[in-house]
Amino acid sequence: MSSDVLLSFPVLSGGAVFVVLLLILAIYRLRRMIVNQSDIRRQESRTLDKALQKANKQVLELRSVVVGLGQKISEQEEVILHLDERIKELEQQDNDARLYTRASKMVQLGADINELIEECELPKAEAELMLSLQKKLSGEEKVPPLASRPEGKPLQKKSPPTKRRV
Repeated sequence: MSSDVLLSFPVLSGGAVFVVLLLILAIYRLRRMIVNQSDIRRQESRTLDKALQKANKQVLELRSVVVGLGQKISEQEEVILHLDERIKELEQQDNDARLYTRASKMVQLGADINELIEECELPKAEAELMLSLQKKLSGEEKVPPLASRPEGKPLQKKSPPTKRRV
């Protein structure tokens, strides 16, 4: 009899209902767990999206900074090129000054016009001028007085201004 009672319809139907309820409970818990995992993934996704947007903004800011730096570098390159050209000009002027200093020393040591032209690469007129100036400075040649003005009018001495009495 005991096996008849266990296999009876109400026991079997009660057992089936119990198993169905257990399955529904397991499905409900599984669904809640899936929903919770889905919510966690959505929150992670939102957090990652926000981080990505922040990183994109930073990249854009960096790009603008890099463009600005590129422009400043270009400006500085132009300044450097200008300064380099200026340095070369000054070096050339310095070389010219050295040539004239050397020519002056050579004249003081008694060099003639041909030596000045060859050694210092001076034009003939400048070499002659240097020789003439050296002779005038050493007293070998006298400096002519300025008797007339360039316009051809003689130089007149001006009388000192008179004081007016009030």
